[in-house]
Amino acid sequence: MKICVYFQPKEKDNIFEGARLRKSIKGALEENNIVYAKDIIDTYDLIHFISLDDELKINDAKEERIPIVFSALNCESDNRAKILTEKDGIYILSPKAIRTLNKADVVLVSDNDSKLLLEENGIVTKIEIVSPGVNLKRFQFNDKLEENIFYNYYQLEKDQKFVTIIGTYKDQELRKELISIAELCPDIHFFYFGNARIGKVMRMMKSIPNNLRFCPLTDNEIYCSMMKCASIYLSLDNSHHCPITLLDAAASKTQIVALEPTKLNKEMLKKLNAYIGDNPSAVAEIINKLIKGELENKADLAYEYAKENSLENVGKRLVEIYQSLIGGK
Repeated sequence: MKICVYFQPKEKDNIFEGARLRKSIKGALEENNIVYAKDIIDTYDLIHFISLDDELKINDAKEERIPIVFSALNCESDNRAKILTEKDGIYILSPKAIRTLNKADVVLVSDNDSKLLLEENGIVTKIEIVSPGVNLKRFQFNDKLEENIFYNYYQLEKDQKFVTIIGTYKDQELRKELISIAELCPDIHFFYFGNARIGKVMRMMKSIPNNLRFCPLTDNEIYCSMMKCASIYLSLDNSHHCPITLLDAAASKTQIVALEPTKLNKEMLKKLNAYIGDNPSAVAEIINKLIKGELENKADLAYEYAKENSLENVGKRLVEIYQSLIGGK
């Protein structure tokens, strides 16, 4: 059995959600001794897609009768890998998304709510629930110097408590909510990482609290250090909390706090022992209490869930699905 895992991010997006999911899928295959193709022009028995942008390549695979798997709703902050479209404040599937997902043989999602959303929006393809998985080794450092790269890069004191957020800069309502939370936590640093040009990020920083920084995407070493050193990971993905990033936070043993609504991945948030606030004031109160030690830190419990969703375990599930499509190859 030989698998092609296809996703081509732009160079500057190479550590964003879609690229991380591609690496996780490949890592899961490696953990289970499954060979994957070096590129799309190689020969393979099945192809696994992540982006709607690849509809033409999906058409080619169907014409060649190559089984198709598509991972959906794992990377909704990544413009290259997102599936949902916002219309009048509601997240729906575009005609292109419905058409593309229905060309796959199997669509993978992370929870039952995601499966229901796809079915309600016209997806008739078989849907399987499979975690995006997490590479636990990414967040295990050889020494403190390596672990503390984030502190050094952003010139923070080693005992400085900070909150980190991953998302998209396009959601203005989300940015307003974040600013409100930061204003209510004046002694805590907030680092928001999203996909935008540095000039645009700097313009945004002119009207935000001093304890909040908008940052462009960073490289893998700084990202892993950030997740490991953060006191809290704050999920503000606005009704589609990103499972691949939530699992990274859990693997880092970082406490997760989320803002409602939690329409998608609420099952995962519960299993990750996340604290959830229904408005910015409630979230700020949770953060302040966690930092002061007035609320129990449940990051160790979340780590147990991350271990259950390790690349090795997720890879076994992927192999089952692949084999059901290609037989004994």
